[in-house]
Parts: sequence; structure tokens; C-alpha cells
Amino acid sequence: MRKSALLAALLLLPTLVLAGWALWLPVSSAGDPGMRIRLLGYDPRDLLRGHYLSARLDIHGLPPRRYGPADCICLVPRPEQPDRPGFTPLPSCQAEVLKSCPMPLSDPGREVRLYQSKERAKELETMLAQGKWIVNVDVRFDGQGGIALKDMRAAGIVEPPKGP
Repeated sequence: MRKSALLAALLLLPTLVLAGWALWLPVSSAGDPGMRIRLLGYDPRDLLRGHYLSARLDIHGLPPRRYGPADCICLVPRPEQPDRPGFTPLPSCQAEVLKSCPMPLSDPGREVRLYQSKERAKELETMLAQGKWIVNVDVRFDGQGGIALKDMRAAGIVEPPKGP
């Protein structure tokens, strides 16, 4: 009887630890600073690969292929275009330098991949092929140069009315 109770407790312990971890993750990242950032595809044919949306963050003024894995930047909001933040280059990716920035980003030119369901992938492919859609994502910053991507949205571009 005592052995079976001990065995049951040992089997239950990993389940409780996993459940606690799963509940703690959203709570721990809730306080992380974040913003919505527009996504840029490398090529319209390449933006959607299977069930993955492959893109880069649209950071205003970031030269293509200028910043790589060893580089860090500090993102700064731009009120005139809230979904296209500006940036300030950081002198290094050391922890003390990253702490001086509320939204640090390492490897700013990297490609990000977002999984999409089969139905959503087909819908996105159709929308993006039309070319009149802006895709943005909620980006959360961990303070160490890493990011978490959540809540991808697509919105139609409003075209100005044509003249008389």
C-alpha cells in the first residue's frame, strides 16, 4: 500500500510540474514590453512556405543585410507609423548594454517564421497574392535581445480616392 502511494506520487509530480510551468509562462511574459510590428517578406512567392509565414520585421531605416547575428539594436516607437519602429544601434550585445534599452533586439535582419494552420495558410496566400494587405504581429521583448511573436493579423491597405 505504501509503495503504491509513493509510486502514484512520483508519477503525479512531473504532471504537476509541467502544469505549473504551462500556467506560469503566460504570466511571466505578460509584463514584457511589446509593440505591433509590420512584417516584410523577402519575395511575395517566398513569404508563405507550406504552413509557415516567413518574413522579417519591418524596422524603419534598417538597411537590408547590414545587421547580422552579432548585432543588437534598440527599437524606438514612431508615432507617425506605430507599426514601423525606428532603431538606435547598440555598441554591443552585452547584458549591461541590453539592460539600457526597453526593447532590445539581437540579429534584427533575421527571418522569422510563424506557423499557420492549413486553412489560415490558404487564406493568407490568397490575401498576400493580391498585394493590398499589411501583415503585422505582436512582438514581446525579453530584455536580452530575444523576442516572442504572437497574434498575427492581416489588414487591407486603404487606398486614397482617385482624382476627378
